[in-house]
Amino acid sequence: MARILFMGTPEYARVILDGLLTRSDLTIRVVTKADTPQGRHMRLTPSPVAQRASERGLMVDKPDRLVAYKEAWVKWAPDLIITAAYGKILRPWVLGLPRHGAFNLHASLLPRWRGPNPIAWAIRAGDAMTGVTLMRMDQGVDTGDIVAQRSVAITNEMTMGKLTNLLAEQARDLLLEYLDRLLSGQVKETAQDDSQATYAGKFAPEDSRINWNQPATSIDRLIRSMSPEPGAYTMCQGIRVKILECAYDKGTQPIATAELAGNHWQIGTAEGVVIVKRVKPAGRKEMTPGDFQRGLHVVGKVVCQ
Repeated sequence: MARILFMGTPEYARVILDGLLTRSDLTIRVVTKADTPQGRHMRLTPSPVAQRASERGLMVDKPDRLVAYKEAWVKWAPDLIITAAYGKILRPWVLGLPRHGAFNLHASLLPRWRGPNPIAWAIRAGDAMTGVTLMRMDQGVDTGDIVAQRSVAITNEMTMGKLTNLLAEQARDLLLEYLDRLLSGQVKETAQDDSQATYAGKFAPEDSRINWNQPATSIDRLIRSMSPEPGAYTMCQGIRVKILECAYDKGTQPIATAELAGNHWQIGTAEGVVIVKRVKPAGRKEMTPGDFQRGLHVVGKVVCQ
């Protein structure tokens, strides 16, 4: 039985772990981040990867410091390390543990969008294509040699949530396609062209607030890149309102002014209008803009700030 040390945390990684679990010839040990407070009552909640691993009776490690598990992992002697959005940089001693190397499933077409936030940046930048990369890990941030890639088109209605799900499925299938070759140490690898690299850093908190003085196309991409979380927002009638679903059009409307068309808002921008379909006001459930505005007993146009 081949031994795989799988390191991942969010739903993207859970989908990939499910792929590995279809193989009966593997012994899998999971490494994931510690439980985090979530929900209104801030209850400690295991990561999606930890939940699936526990359901399947896998050994689960949740280290605050990786070095605390060094002795245990050396003794366990993995054949491969597979990582997927684990959330921590691996030191050289970790990369050197497995017999056949450590490999990552990164959610972009490297070298474009190295870093922790590749899916959101691909949408925000207006990329027509993105994808997943199976790469050998080295000491850099997503700089290792490429084993294989799969491409995915980014459509105009695609949010970060929807694209993440699609890329997770592609990453799962790519790993299963190459897994036997990884375990045998027989894969061809191609060095990345560093001159073509871009970096996908985490968004700053202030990036979430919508600036209606930008073109509608840019605002639409910002909203989709942050949906469902952390959520791009605007202030309306003194209430913080996340915009979850939108589109854009070439119409005209005073900048930052929202007018109802049915249950949708049409909000003016520097160029074109943003059509807002779903919102989530602070402390309330998801709803249409029409339901939100009627709940405020406001008639006519409203100003977003």
